[in-house]
Amino acid sequence: MISDPARPADTRIMGIVHSALRRDLLRTRMVLESGPVPGDRRGPLADHLLWMMDFLRHHHEGEDTALYPLVVRLNPDAAALVHSMDEDHRRIEPAITELESAASLFTYTGSDAQARLSAALTALTDVLLPHLEWEELDMMPVVSETLTDAQWRTWDEEANIAPKSMSALGREGIWLIDGLRDEDRDHVVHLVPATPRFILLHVLGIANRRHFAAIWAGTEAATVPSQPITRTPGRLP
Repeated sequence: MISDPARPADTRIMGIVHSALRRDLLRTRMVLESGPVPGDRRGPLADHLLWMMDFLRHHHEGEDTALYPLVVRLNPDAAALVHSMDEDHRRIEPAITELESAASLFTYTGSDAQARLSAALTALTDVLLPHLEWEELDMMPVVSETLTDAQWRTWDEEANIAPKSMSALGREGIWLIDGLRDEDRDHVVHLVPATPRFILLHVLGIANRRHFAAIWAGTEAATVPSQPITRTPGRLP
């Protein structure tokens, strides 16, 4: 909850979202590289990738249509950096689309589809992972300097929470906290008021935890934790 609405925006959730994306892209890579994926695992893995790409696309839309235009209005000096973020999103979109196509085929076909999915995953990670790091380390400090915490929370509510059902938010929440450090998990769950937090964690959370665990069950990928960045600020060359 907001303790001081006028303080600089607390953008930690951005890094937590990115860490969940990195975690499951890594998990997917591990499963694909371990050998032919059994038929009963292909469908759940493909469905998860399609869900994750839909999440990523809406995540970028929320930034492009609301967050970054607000930052530029309040801080015109950020315009060049925001423009670069927008260009990155445009470069990433075709890779998202190809991964979706490859995942859809992977559900029903064998080795050729697995090779295509692996290639699509590599193409996406090549453009997405540097962007996520740059956004966290270079863009988020500008956002925090520009927006108050109240403005950040208002954007998050309007772009990422209000348009979604309770069931959709419950699934996203369990996905986000999978493998998080205790302090980050505490931050995520306490963004939600007590009553809906109980429902999301202890009612909807039961089925959602089982859903996500089943995707990776029996593989080394199941043990992969959330993947925070480790480098220092400054864009990758």
